[in-house]
Amino acid sequence: MKRKRREVRLSRPGKVFVGLTLALGFAAVNTGNNVLFLLVSMMLSLMVLSGFVAMANIWRVDVVLQPQQILTAEQSGDVLLRVRNGRPWPLWLLELRLGASRQTVTRIGGRQEALVALRWCPDRRGQPPLPLLQMGSAFPFSFVWRGLQVNISDADLPWVAPAGGEDMAMTQNSGEQLPSSDRAGGQGDFLWIRNWRSGESLHQIIWRRIDWSRNLPGIMHFPGREQEKTGQEQVLLDWESPFWLAFPPEQRLRIFRAALDKAWNLGWSWQLLMPAGSKSGQGSAQREDALRMLAQHLPLPPSSAATEERGGWLRHWRFWQ
Repeated sequence: MKRKRREVRLSRPGKVFVGLTLALGFAAVNTGNNVLFLLVSMMLSLMVLSGFVAMANIWRVDVVLQPQQILTAEQSGDVLLRVRNGRPWPLWLLELRLGASRQTVTRIGGRQEALVALRWCPDRRGQPPLPLLQMGSAFPFSFVWRGLQVNISDADLPWVAPAGGEDMAMTQNSGEQLPSSDRAGGQGDFLWIRNWRSGESLHQIIWRRIDWSRNLPGIMHFPGREQEKTGQEQVLLDWESPFWLAFPPEQRLRIFRAALDKAWNLGWSWQLLMPAGSKSGQGSAQREDALRMLAQHLPLPPSSAATEERGGWLRHWRFWQ
């Protein structure tokens, strides 16, 4: 990532500190008290030292996006950022800002890294640009905040899947929901391991695979068996089906997302046929691959000119703030 546009500004405690320094400076000039002059000079030195230390605190610190992230349009999700401290000494009080979302990392050891999540609500499907991403620090006295704007390449942006707002009854289309069948493997055979669902039989838990050291008090995670059911429902979503051709592409994508969400929640078998390929699974298996296929379907929706203009104005305003 390439950085540009440094930002320096006083924090709220810094503004109070500057006001107090000016007041003591006027008092020292009016009274000629050497003690007040010494105190003002010490306070000015603290402000300068705070700015230099804050700048050194973010030196050789890299912020990168986690690859292969999937979000949902019009829904707030976590954008995962990896902070890497390439210095032999620790990093203190690093603040990350993504638009209006803020997160502070208290400490990262020397030559170590940390994973930080920032909230973001994308407005459309595809790969929309992220809001302004900044990293900065006011360490050690919280007087002067020194920050950098972090540029993100388009290849690193997370993909945004369509929202599932169009919930249609699947029985309206006989080609979407296939009749139940007793195909091979439909006799309760073991498929894979998933999280145990509340209310299931305790015999479904694989007790020997539990890592008791990672379970915090009151938060227990159990691995459970996923077994195929006899006569289970199968959902087929074919992009080229004549039934779906009457719907606009974006609406069709939202309908497919709603149908897949229902299949994932109920543990049904599903198959997604798109122009770019096909995916199939049982329950939530292959979920991220299916979402990525929906998000990458061409053509991508264009960005709003008003949104881009507002984003550019917001960047300009934040830079001069």
